[in-house]
Amino acid sequence: MKGNRLPWPIDLAGFYWRRKIRGQSIPLLASFKVTHRCNLSCRACPFHLHADQNHMSRNAAVRALEDLRRLGTRIVVFEGGEPLLWRDDGYRLHDLVKYARRRFLRVAVTTNGTLPLDVPADTLWVSLDGWKETHDDLRCGSFDAVYSRLKETRHPRVFVHCTINRINCRDLEQLAEHVRSLPAVRGMTFQFFYPYGLGEDDLALAPEERRAAVETLLALKKKGYPVCQSSARLRAMINNRWRCHEDLLINVDPDGAITRGCYVKSRGTVNCDACGFTPVAEASGALDLMPGSLWAGWKLFLK
Repeated sequence: MKGNRLPWPIDLAGFYWRRKIRGQSIPLLASFKVTHRCNLSCRACPFHLHADQNHMSRNAAVRALEDLRRLGTRIVVFEGGEPLLWRDDGYRLHDLVKYARRRFLRVAVTTNGTLPLDVPADTLWVSLDGWKETHDDLRCGSFDAVYSRLKETRHPRVFVHCTINRINCRDLEQLAEHVRSLPAVRGMTFQFFYPYGLGEDDLALAPEERRAAVETLLALKKKGYPVCQSSARLRAMINNRWRCHEDLLINVDPDGAITRGCYVKSRGTVNCDACGFTPVAEASGALDLMPGSLWAGWKLFLK
């Protein structure tokens, strides 16, 4: 199937027409795990524990991308494990990204930031889970390597992503202060640790800690720090009382399995009360035409 990536206004208009007018349950966002292999063994992540048996072939990846396209998916986010480690038959992630960019509205990559940040994705997220001491504790002493990559990259659309947990929840302002000084970084996004129960450390926030973290993020936004999520969706994460359109999501795992719905559905036990997935809250808000969520999507993928 030849690629025919449409201009984004036409593509998004078609998506909303099919969803809102014709009532079709087509997915917006694909979480595409090409591998569980990783060069780190971070305390919050269970996926590297399955690295030996889960690594996708190039043919399987292409089949999955074509399936996503036939289902109407608009955005693909490659992740892992560490997706930049993916190799198969002479191909690397850069080749998959180029293939996907001809077929989808936007293609993103989420990386731990220890490898060169030169993948030709539309958006590149780099994980930074606190300032040096905290990040090193959570992510295997990788801070210096990540910070160096962030300083040297020339990628045009880089964002720092932080998963908030009970260890780093007091580091948010210090982290934001330093990230703001990095010329290549366009902004920051945040989500909350989710307890998969698959061997990762227990890093879940207590309710009062989550509330305090959200209040800190809201205060940072008011001060002009580049927190990309909307205030309304951040507030909604305090008690997780927001309308979730899980049919916006579709997930690909390294064994080639494709699952519709919640990000956790094929990857752990679903517990909506513990949800920390702010991207899902924001995407759901965008489908409901909430202005803040639409603006957040514009900043992350289109601006």
